[in-house]
Amino acid sequence: MDVTDLSFFGGKVKSDKADANKTSASITNNYQSIISSNKVIVSRPTRETEYDCDHPRVGIALIFNHKDVKGQKQRVGTERDRDAIHASLTSYGFDVRVFNDLTFADLNEKLKETAQENHQQNDCLLVVVMSHGYEGKIFARDMAYPVERLWNAFLGENCTSLINKPKLFFIQACRGANLDKAVTYRKFTPMSRQSFPLETWREKSEAALYAIPNTADILVMYSTFDKHYSFRNIENGSWFIQSICDVLDEAAMDDAASPQGAELLHLLTAINRKVAYEYQSNAKQEALNQMKEMPNFMSTLTKTFYLRVKRLQLSVCND
Repeated sequence: MDVTDLSFFGGKVKSDKADANKTSASITNNYQSIISSNKVIVSRPTRETEYDCDHPRVGIALIFNHKDVKGQKQRVGTERDRDAIHASLTSYGFDVRVFNDLTFADLNEKLKETAQENHQQNDCLLVVVMSHGYEGKIFARDMAYPVERLWNAFLGENCTSLINKPKLFFIQACRGANLDKAVTYRKFTPMSRQSFPLETWREKSEAALYAIPNTADILVMYSTFDKHYSFRNIENGSWFIQSICDVLDEAAMDDAASPQGAELLHLLTAINRKVAYEYQSNAKQEALNQMKEMPNFMSTLTKTFYLRVKRLQLSVCND
């Protein structure tokens, strides 16, 4: 049976503590810091079209799994998602770290601790969150928080070793109370598509200083469209996380295992396609039955990213 990850509230939703971050004051302080430094910043073009994926390690992967959320229905089946995504990311060589039912304070601390680590030898950072949610918010064990709190610690000014590296966030949670109805179409004529190889070229190595936005190189993929339900099967796990695992596992046996790797946007489009075409709700509530789901992503990536399998090589010592 399929259920949703939407939280319902009686009455008005109160502002939570995670919102009290004095955003306007922070912006003012940052601006004052910039103008008082008298630092001249020069922006310049780059010929680099691909992220550097030749680091020894693929990167750290954080998994925040929430089954029990205060005042909300238990997220039955989330263990299936947790174990599946852990296995898929481990097969790529990610340093996978799983956290279950953290409070917001503990979750926020884990994000900050990870941001303070040295990521210079890593290709990217990846974060997966599975919980209840509603418009613009996601739940920790004890409270809701703005979704942007997941990546604030990894912005360029806060985590310099991840500057010019992809920071990827995958969020399994409802984003509202709308349902995505099924529509049908008929294919009358065969469709053909010719793909053309993308010729890429790199500029010669040189000591060059580039200025990029503080919010560059972030990708956030949501399980569902804005203001819509997100479905989770209580036996098999959520449509979104299971589709991520299926696509990653298949790629790990093919493109991602090659020297070049699997192109990220190609993988994300495959995830979109899988959820959109292969899943349909089977719920006891008639209003929730035979409904669809459409994942989507927001990207500030500035280059093409290739995800490669980099399994850790363990040395065997014979005594």
